[in-house]
Amino acid sequence: MSRLSRRTRAESHAPRKRSDARAKPSGNKHAKAKRSLLLRSGWIITPVILVIVTVAVVAFLAPTRTLLDQHRTAAAAEQRLADLDQANAEAQAQADALQTDAEIERLAREQYGYAKAGEEVYHLLPEARDPVRVPDSWPFEGLGSSLVR
Repeated sequence: MSRLSRRTRAESHAPRKRSDARAKPSGNKHAKAKRSLLLRSGWIITPVILVIVTVAVVAFLAPTRTLLDQHRTAAAAEQRLADLDQANAEAQAQADALQTDAEIERLAREQYGYAKAGEEVYHLLPEARDPVRVPDSWPFEGLGSSLVR
């Protein structure tokens, strides 16, 4: 068969209208142009939307990260404050105890070895430490006798 120009075989067997006026261009061409424009604009719009979404996510994450860091820092500061309050309460209790005669007497006896008149104080010495033991093998042969007295 011979090659048909621009018409399909189905169109070639269809009856034709005979008119002298030029045929109007079909609306199909216009629809293709619109579709092509939409496809081309889709390739442009998609990256723009992705960039906008990325910028929005980054803009949201930066303050969120800062906020979480501030909460973490505040929690650590509150914990430190609670520890200091507890240490302060213990120090205040100790200072209040030092104002009593019984506590002053206890500290004088324990730390300074004081005694009331007529009392005897005995101080116990710590146990003697073992002398240094050196092996009798070389190179320590003569060293052991000089260390042990």
